[in-house]
Amino acid sequence: MGARLSVYPLSYPLVTTSRQENHREDNHEYNRGMTDQRPIRIAIRDIFSTLGEAFFIPAPGRLSAWFDRLWTTVLYLIGLLHWGYFLNWGKVPFDLHDWTQTGAYFSFLRQAAMTNQLPLHIGSALSTTDRYLGRPDTLISPQAYLLRFLEPGLFTLVNLLILYSLGFVALILLKKRYSLAPAAFTALFVLFNFNGHITAHYAVGHSEWIGYYFLPFFVLLILKVAEGEKAGWRWVLLIALTLFAITLQGAFHFFLWCLIFLLAWGVFTPKYLLPAVQAITFSLLLSLFRLLPPMVEFIGGGKGFISGFPTVTDMFAALVTIKYPSEALAGPFKSLGWWEVDTYIGLIGLAFLLYFGVYRTWRPGLAARTGKQSPARTLLAPIAVLTFLSIGQVYGVINRLPVPLADSERIASRFLVLPLVALILMAGFNFQEYLSDRVGAALSSSKGAAQKGRRGPSERIFSLGLLILMAHDLFQHSRIWRVTNMYKLFPSTPVDIRASVINHPDPVYITALSAGAAATVLTLIVLIILSLREQSKKKINNA
Repeated sequence: MGARLSVYPLSYPLVTTSRQENHREDNHEYNRGMTDQRPIRIAIRDIFSTLGEAFFIPAPGRLSAWFDRLWTTVLYLIGLLHWGYFLNWGKVPFDLHDWTQTGAYFSFLRQAAMTNQLPLHIGSALSTTDRYLGRPDTLISPQAYLLRFLEPGLFTLVNLLILYSLGFVALILLKKRYSLAPAAFTALFVLFNFNGHITAHYAVGHSEWIGYYFLPFFVLLILKVAEGEKAGWRWVLLIALTLFAITLQGAFHFFLWCLIFLLAWGVFTPKYLLPAVQAITFSLLLSLFRLLPPMVEFIGGGKGFISGFPTVTDMFAALVTIKYPSEALAGPFKSLGWWEVDTYIGLIGLAFLLYFGVYRTWRPGLAARTGKQSPARTLLAPIAVLTFLSIGQVYGVINRLPVPLADSERIASRFLVLPLVALILMAGFNFQEYLSDRVGAALSSSKGAAQKGRRGPSERIFSLGLLILMAHDLFQHSRIWRVTNMYKLFPSTPVDIRASVINHPDPVYITALSAGAAATVLTLIVLIILSLREQSKKKINNA
């Protein structure tokens, strides 16, 4: 018993002390893990670092993919809100300028839809002819049937949002094709959707300008061929369908500008001349449904030419200057109207297009360094042609020639919109290429060079700041030119926009319409057959 007592006092305290010390150390480690926030801070820092990289450079990973989708969705919603605000949420001023005629056309289509009649003859003092389809600027696209359920004002907004959404789909296709990260896609998005050309024209009632949103599809199809895809019958079919969709919106002007673009593209790059001519020919044939009635209505009655940009200086001013509606008819623009030259993208936007759209596409030293040129370089010639034609009286010479369709253009400054859209798209993927090459080159070089080449926080903040300022400038233009401010430019002229369907026997008009519709259907069938045969041969050759 004594031995036991003598042993325990010697051994037990030693064991207990050791266990207590270990227990205290374990508790200390546990408590330190619970209270130390460094792992959380590191995780948060890594997340923001990943998102910062993903904003400028396409990056793999679920987090980057979700961030990209979220950013794209936010941009789309911003566009919806912009146009809702711009058009006063459907409360359109149908008592001023061209809105009066637009209101009459939409009222007529509404009446035709509600009474289940074909929209052939319009009864309205606001229309220059009772042949509704005899005017190339009238809407006849399928979405017009929504007027059966919507008043003209609300339909104006809904129609724009539908076409805006189609245009956004085209931008998404470009985004996927060229792997655009949010930074490059944001620049492309704001310049395309909110530039002064589309906003100013829509502000004064040019509802047919809705065909603008098909232009990215048109440019994308040309870029695909420039980058090596075959310009076969399927390509011709897609070009013709795109231009046909444009004519259904009443956007005849855009149709003509696209034909001029195709012709210039083929002439200055001979290897594309044949597909360009094929695309022009079949686009004309497919669109005869919309072209023949106006040709019959206005035969020999081309519009007198007014002007393009008065000078080259005025063209650059239109790109970087915001004029208030009250100033839109001052100086040399008394007969032209500032809205006809307004192509505002801001100083930052212009620098962006000149560097990334023009210079980085042209780059004479690129071929010497890499052995190849930018595929998009072939688009610079038609861009230059249309820009040249938009100046002063240059196009006036063509307008006076007895060339069908060509004599319908009396304001050549509008031509600039197609070069503008092409440059916006090209600048978008060149900007992405610039960002990707910078990092790619840095990572493939030595460690020191990589650290020097990688974009730091200050450089990213600077780029983000420029994007914000560019978007800010474009919003200022939209705020100033929203439809509610058009009363500062035009006086209110209360009119009755109600129009009725007065269909009556009209052999010449009906014959032209029927022949055009037959030609459209036949051309579509022929193009589909040629496309299917081409695809079949391709499959056989591949097998």
